[in-house]
Parts: sequence; structure tokens; C-alpha cells
Amino acid sequence: MKSNAMWLAALIASGSLPAIAHGSELADHEVNVQEIIAALEANDMSANEIRTIESYVRLDIVDLSAFESSDEYQALEHALGRTDDGWAMVQTAIVSNDSIMQELKHRSVEIERVVAATMDDQGVVTIYIR
Repeated sequence: MKSNAMWLAALIASGSLPAIAHGSELADHEVNVQEIIAALEANDMSANEIRTIESYVRLDIVDLSAFESSDEYQALEHALGRTDDGWAMVQTAIVSNDSIMQELKHRSVEIERVVAATMDDQGVVTIYIR
């Protein structure tokens, strides 16, 4: 884990504003545009993959609206445009996955806000909302 000084230096160097990823089991942590873009490129989930998820370690929610004023927002929009399936297909797949849908309801996240989803090698599902 990065120390506060290292995190601040990385944040200043990247010029990105942080957003909070709200997790179910671990303390909240900050993410930046470059981390989100990298996650979308490496771990983007298709609608079929979302439908078939039976278990996951943790589910994080990242609100992308925190980045709308960022200089890198255009790059984020571009990365979202390259995801396997569009937001409507992702939303439909989440609705058909009871465990993810229940978790979103528990956290009062409206399905209409969902734009993408990723799952990393550790089994952490991240839902991106606007």
C-alpha cells in the first residue's frame, strides 16, 4: 500500500482528481482516472460474464461523475466507449444477476446509473456509475 506522501506525489504527478471506491468489506480507497482506464482495458466484463458471476470477494462502486471536470475525462469516455458491451447490456446483465443486484439495492445504487463493470484477478468486482 502506498504511503500518504507517495500517494500525494503520484496524484500531483498525474494531475488527476481522486474518487472514492466504496467497498463492502474493506476501507474505502481513492482511485484516479488512469487506474480506471487501466482497469477497463484489462478487466472489462461483457454482459455474458456478468450474468454468470456466482461469487466475488468484494464489490466496489466508483462514481465517475467525480471526474467530469478532469482534464482526462475525454480519455475516460474513450475507454468506456471501447468496453465489450454498452451500458444498456451491462445494466440488463446486472439485473439478471441476483447477488450483484441485491448488493446494488443494499447500497441504494440505481441500475440506471451503471455504465460498466470490471472484475480483477483477486475476485473484486467494480461497478462504474454516473
